[in-house]
Amino acid sequence: MIKSMTGYGRGEIKEKGYYITVEIKSLNHRFLDINCRMNKLLSGLEEKVREFVSKQIARGRIELNIGFEVYERSINVIEIDENLLSEYLRVFTDVKSKFELEGFIKVSDLVYLPEVIRVKNEDLDLEEIWELLKLPLGEAINNLIDMRNKEGIKLYDDIVNRMGKISDIVKEIEDLSFVMVEDYRKRLEQRIRELGVDIDPNRMAMEIAIIADKSCIAEEITRLKSHIIQFKDSLKEEGSIGKKLDFIVQEMNREANTIASKSIDYRISNKVIDLKNEIEKIREQVQNIE
Repeated sequence: MIKSMTGYGRGEIKEKGYYITVEIKSLNHRFLDINCRMNKLLSGLEEKVREFVSKQIARGRIELNIGFEVYERSINVIEIDENLLSEYLRVFTDVKSKFELEGFIKVSDLVYLPEVIRVKNEDLDLEEIWELLKLPLGEAINNLIDMRNKEGIKLYDDIVNRMGKISDIVKEIEDLSFVMVEDYRKRLEQRIRELGVDIDPNRMAMEIAIIADKSCIAEEITRLKSHIIQFKDSLKEEGSIGKKLDFIVQEMNREANTIASKSIDYRISNKVIDLKNEIEKIREQVQNIE
């Protein structure tokens, strides 16, 4: 069954002092394009995240947001550069003595001394976090796929309905093609009678034969029928079929254009307009198939 490329999923976990949320959204795209946003503390896991996603999603622009919070614990560590602090104190003592200044340095003053006190994050156990992250990530992807499957059912029903209309139009064009040349001959003879011109029957027959050859659309109709069968069969395939369907639709449109250029019957020309309209609507839908 076909899958849509648009969808949304979410997952979360709160365990071992970490709160991790995952939101994933997918949009139309020719290929798989993963845009991952996460806390810089987890940057070492980005490659694993991308690999995890790509194993389950074949096509689409993926917007992935991973939230990471810490509770009931702290990952911040305060460090004091004792050597730098000693140097500051030495300089202050020298200045005080040299210029006979009054006052004392308080502990609170240390906060304002550049680089003396630094706050940094302790090293995280990324393997432990990855084992936790996989759970909400998998949940979010499953929810996304479920939504894409439901949208795919709607796409399938609409496309099959339109493909039925295309089959009917092709049949109508084929029926008209059987009488197209004969109708042309009758119109040409009628016009000649109206003009009162005598035309050599052999020349008339040759003219009709040339027109019949140039306007023959039997091959185009045969190929259109073949494309329709191939398209319907492809809809039942598993996996990523969007690109294949898009190619078939392009071929169908090409055959329709050729029929339009060869047509000498306004009825066929009108039918081709209807045909191209349905093909274009299917093409728009196919753009949204994985």
